[in-house]
Parts: sequence; structure tokens; C-alpha cells
Amino acid sequence: MDTDDQPTIQLEQLNERELYVQCISKQLEELDLLSSIYCTPGEMHIFDASVISDFNDFLNTPTVVPTQVLKAHLDYVISVSVLHGKSKEKVDIRIELPNLYPLLENAIVTVISALLGKAKEMHLKREIEKYIASMDKSECYVFQVVSWLQDELNELIMRDASEFELKKQSAVDNECALECERLWIYSHHIKSKKKRQEIQRVARNMDLSGFSRPGKPGIICVEGLHEHTQEFWRTLKAMHWQHITICKSELWQGKLAQRRRFDGFKEQLFCDDLDNEEGVMNMALFMKYLETHKSGYMKKELFGLE
Repeated sequence: MDTDDQPTIQLEQLNERELYVQCISKQLEELDLLSSIYCTPGEMHIFDASVISDFNDFLNTPTVVPTQVLKAHLDYVISVSVLHGKSKEKVDIRIELPNLYPLLENAIVTVISALLGKAKEMHLKREIEKYIASMDKSECYVFQVVSWLQDELNELIMRDASEFELKKQSAVDNECALECERLWIYSHHIKSKKKRQEIQRVARNMDLSGFSRPGKPGIICVEGLHEHTQEFWRTLKAMHWQHITICKSELWQGKLAQRRRFDGFKEQLFCDDLDNEEGVMNMALFMKYLETHKSGYMKKELFGLE
């Protein structure tokens, strides 16, 4: 039997609580291991230690429904030393673990360092995703990823940034066979400040234009090179969502700049009270925004409205 199929067969035999129990138990065991390895002051920091207590309460209370009590997830940083010239520098590796990691959801691993620069950061992000995709998801794998990253970083920092530079937009726009895409994404809600910041950061790094509407519902539109919109979607999916889906994908070939409908990427609230980020979306404002940006037809795609 193919070993890649074994975790799937095991998962099919678990009910919802058993699945969460297995994942949460594995995460706590892994955290104990990492805490013993990265035990020097400053090497490891847990952003919200109360999550550990919540996890233990869940495991010790057989009657509770997982989705009602597990409101947060493990989120921590591990600092490693890398070579920079003749000296050593600290690089932070941020680990965010959805509650169903490792069995059903992937770890979100982000390297935070001024030593990399934009082009190297994007290259490393793709390499991290490939490496995680190759891991055995029946067991936790953060230590393996951190160890691998430490080796990768030592090599990557020494390489010339020009190796990883993306093509300048003015150059690629002259290519007649340029593949472009506009993605419309719908989420049950977007409230996390970390997610909102990451959405804007990734979109701008990939030269995507469009907008993000936080709150309930959450709506995102990105347009740019097809490879970049798909990279954005892969990054977005790796975050923990109650529900997120692509409503519409618009593909075309040709010049990108002339087909862009949005100027840069911005967060838009569409609320009467701009100081209240939890405010109800003013549908009239949103529809006017769509019409202004030649996208009025999306009201039917997003909300079923004619």
C-alpha cells in the first residue's frame, strides 16, 4: 500500500473531536520538544501562552465541542543564527499552527529578516511551501522545517539578489503573450489584524492591484500576472479560515497595465463610520465602488443580486 494514502485512511475513521484531539495533542508534544531544544533566553517566544491552557482544558473535557472552545491557535517565533559575512545575525522564524495541523492543515512559516530583501523573501516563501508540501503530514514537522531553513538561509543570504529579481513591469508588459488574471475571493469574514496585514503585504510584494474588504463578509480582489495571483491564493489558503473560496477568475493574455481596473492594492471598509472597523458594510457604497471600477457585474457573483 502506498504510504502516502495511510494518513487519509486513518483520518476517515476519526470523528470531529477525535481529529482535534489528535492534532492538539501532537502540537503540545511538539511544543514541549521545541521548548527543550530552543531553551536559551530569546530563542523561542510564544505570543499567547494562554492558548496552551485552552488546549489542555479542551483535552481534559470530553464533552466540549472543539469549534466552540478552540478560539485561538499556537503562534510562536524561533530565533536562529545565520552567517552574514564574518559575523552571525539573528533571524526570526514565525510559526502559526492552525488547530488541525498537522493532519489536515499546513503550518504557516514566515521568515522575518532585513537580510533578505523582497526578491529573496518571495523566493524563500515559495521554497518553504514546496518543502512543507513534501512533509509527512501524519506527524508534526516544525523542527525539520526550522533546521532546513537554517541551512537554506546561510546559503541564500550569500547569493546575489539579482538572481531572484522579478521582471520589471515595463518589460513584461511588452510581451504579447503575457498571462494575466483577476481573482475575486469571498470569505465568511476577515477580522484578524495579522491576516489583514499579511494580505496587504503579499499583494503589494507581488505587484497586485485590487482591494480587500475586512469584516463580515470578507471580499478580496487581486489582479496581476497569473503566476502572482496564484501565488497569492496559495498563501491565502494556507491561513486558517472558516470559509474562503474563489468566486470568479478572469484570465486574459496581453498587456497588463492597460487592463488593470484598480490603482495599487488598498483595504476598503465600505462603512458609513470609517472609525468602526466592525461596522456593517454599506451595500450602496460597495456597489458604487464596483461600478466605478467596471466591475458592477460582480454583485451577482458575490451576492446573487441582479
